[in-house]
Amino acid sequence: MSISISHFLYWVAAYLAGAIPFGWIIVKIIKNKDIRYIASGRMGMSNVMRVAGTFWGIVTAVLDVLKGIVTIRIADIFVPEPEPWMTTIGGILAVLGHIYSVFLIERRRDGKYYFRGGAGGLTSAGAGAALWSGYLLAMPLPCLLIYLFTGYASVAVACFNIFGLIGYIIGAYLGKCSWWYCLYAVVAEILVLISLKPNFKRLRRGDERKSSLRIRWRKEDRQ
Repeated sequence: MSISISHFLYWVAAYLAGAIPFGWIIVKIIKNKDIRYIASGRMGMSNVMRVAGTFWGIVTAVLDVLKGIVTIRIADIFVPEPEPWMTTIGGILAVLGHIYSVFLIERRRDGKYYFRGGAGGLTSAGAGAALWSGYLLAMPLPCLLIYLFTGYASVAVACFNIFGLIGYIIGAYLGKCSWWYCLYAVVAEILVLISLKPNFKRLRRGDERKSSLRIRWRKEDRQ
């Protein structure tokens, strides 16, 4: 493993690409509001839906996925035939950038500076799929079902990289992809779980928001 300046330049680009706050940009343009101070304060699909509507929430989701994909695809611009460990780090940095965006630094009353962003789930899914398409063999269906039946986007997002990891393990065992990608899924999952801590607290209290897109399969949900 030999690290060059090209690797570092790629990793900086990966972080900056992940840090682009599409949700904040869309809400600012469409509603002239700062989404950081509305509802959950995050830049992801769910909060954009609450502020700007379902269509713009979907647009945000697509863009967040795409920036994860692009982060991996641009690796060969910096290094010909990039190694799996290089793109693994790039994917992790893209997720880190989405959660802690350098473009959304704010100073709070305590005098400290904070990085704002989203939960990182969709960007991690985009990067995960770009690393190896087998990520998509295990992830989408169970996570979609979790989302539709629970109504909790946070629960579904928390499961993205868990199921993606299963796909990677199978692929690596069969020699179809690198074991490095398993490390990506583990680290990305840890980052996403850390960002979702406020959601888990609300889940325990019973006041986490449910999506209007959920399947109302229980009698009490239909009333």
